[in-house]
Amino acid sequence: MPNKNAKVIIPLVVGVWLLGIISVAAGVPPAVRVAVTVVFVVTMFVGIPTVVFYLMAEQGWSTLAKRFRSTTAFTGAWQRLPTVLMAMVRVDHPEFQRNKLRLHGALRVGTTAESLHLSMLFSKIPILGARFFPDVQIPWSAVSSAKPYEAPGGFRHNEPGNLLQVNFDPNYTGTFVELEVGEPPVFIQLPEHVLGDLMAHMPQA
Repeated sequence: MPNKNAKVIIPLVVGVWLLGIISVAAGVPPAVRVAVTVVFVVTMFVGIPTVVFYLMAEQGWSTLAKRFRSTTAFTGAWQRLPTVLMAMVRVDHPEFQRNKLRLHGALRVGTTAESLHLSMLFSKIPILGARFFPDVQIPWSAVSSAKPYEAPGGFRHNEPGNLLQVNFDPNYTGTFVELEVGEPPVFIQLPEHVLGDLMAHMPQA
């Protein structure tokens, strides 16, 4: 799976760097300097956050929203989880670490007998919620497998020619469940306790 982050972020950073150079370069006409400075400021405070949210959504949320966007409000009790992961590949796939969306306390989860509800804390902000992170409601019938696994907490990511990268998340320990949802599949990794008795009715991987 190609890494979209690198393909988008690297050109953006280069563009911002060039704008910064032009805005302070000697001999640039005042009108051009003002125009470039305005573009630079807009890019820094609007363009970059927009790209970041877009890349986050592309790790699975936008795919879920196309099929399972909520049409009714969840009226039960939300759970705010310290760590949830989401990706377009399984947790044991070689590209998982490069392409996962890791949510630290930003996701709210609700469950009913019929469906799984997911909501980002900033989903109520009109632009972000409507464009990038609308609430989703996933019927359990759309879950094709539920695979329990032991989350490592600390894990390594290393590739030939790269420095060893070690990550540690104290909340990513214990038993998690990887839900395979929809087609193309999105893989959601939740702590097992969130599902509780519902696990007994899940299709096993």
